[in-house]
Amino acid sequence: MPTLEVPGAELHYDTFGSGPVLLLITGADGRGSVWHPLAKHLSAHHTVISYDRRGYSASHIKGTQDYTNRLNTDADDAALLIEHLSPTNTAIVVGNSSGAIVSQTLLLRHPDRVSKLISHEPPAFGALPPDFRAKGEHVINHIYNQYRTLGPITAMEEFTAGLDTGSEATLMRSLMHPSSSYEIRANSMFWFEFELRQYPCADVDVEGLVKLKEKFVPAAGEDSGMGVGVAPIAAIAGAVGREMLRLPGGHVGFMTQPEKWAAALLEGIGRY
Repeated sequence: MPTLEVPGAELHYDTFGSGPVLLLITGADGRGSVWHPLAKHLSAHHTVISYDRRGYSASHIKGTQDYTNRLNTDADDAALLIEHLSPTNTAIVVGNSSGAIVSQTLLLRHPDRVSKLISHEPPAFGALPPDFRAKGEHVINHIYNQYRTLGPITAMEEFTAGLDTGSEATLMRSLMHPSSSYEIRANSMFWFEFELRQYPCADVDVEGLVKLKEKFVPAAGEDSGMGVGVAPIAAIAGAVGREMLRLPGGHVGFMTQPEKWAAALLEGIGRY
């Protein structure tokens, strides 16, 4: 079980294959293992790295934490992983969901560590017009209040019921439901407390992304259409002036269709 000591945490990571480094950043569940089926299909072309984000699963927190700047800390952790594992100190980065928010912050804070970023369906309400952003933040605050008053199971069931996940609905709920396992229960409670309100509600530095647009690839699932989960990345893509890359499946197509997702991702990396 390889680990990397970083300020305030010990990060657990896994590597697959050989070649240029490709870093995968997980969303709300925080577990790097959700990427393993995809990583195996990418491993013939890349050294693929997946990891448990700080505070999730096997990546343990150590010492005092600055939770008010947790998003920046998450991005800094990713940069340190790239420095540690990439001979060139740079990597292609793929982020999904709130992991895409982390990956965008990584690009902005550490542009020299990112050769190309694929940002897949970040729930970045900060990129939306004020009225829509306010509605999104209201929903997030309501879910958090449900968590504090009624507990994580009730809150998570309400949260996942409101997601537009189509055929992926059952998988999405099992990935985040606190009753699925002790590990997922711990991860979900950490997410409720320290990530749910901060990441989706964070401001998006669109001007910064415009300056780095040649490295930035906005992405969404082919089955996601233009649903609510796609609105933020569509807004970012329009503002940055980059065409959206469509990948198989929906929000977690990399889990339901890993072989097709890998092929489409590699094609997109080469095309953008």
